[in-house]
Amino acid sequence: MSAEVAWGGTWEHAACGASRGALWDDVDTASSGHDCVRGGAVDWGAEWHCHGCGASGDDQFDDDTTAYSDHECADGEDREAAA
Repeated sequence: MSAEVAWGGTWEHAACGASRGALWDDVDTASSGHDCVRGGAVDWGAEWHCHGCGASGDDQFDDDTTAYSDHECADGEDREAAA
């Protein structure tokens, strides 16, 4: 995994309609911190982007989930081979 991968997404709690956007690094946990008396699940929709090579992808997951892009960036290797 590359430290240059960043995530951005939005969480939504369907029971009360609350939602908010957030940014975090790859292999960090996406946590809304939303504590609602109405109960129910908080769902995330998010995209990741590699600043090294421009690759991207998306995913959906539950609150308090560690987000993994599973991206192995070859950008640095390409630069070394060209030198």
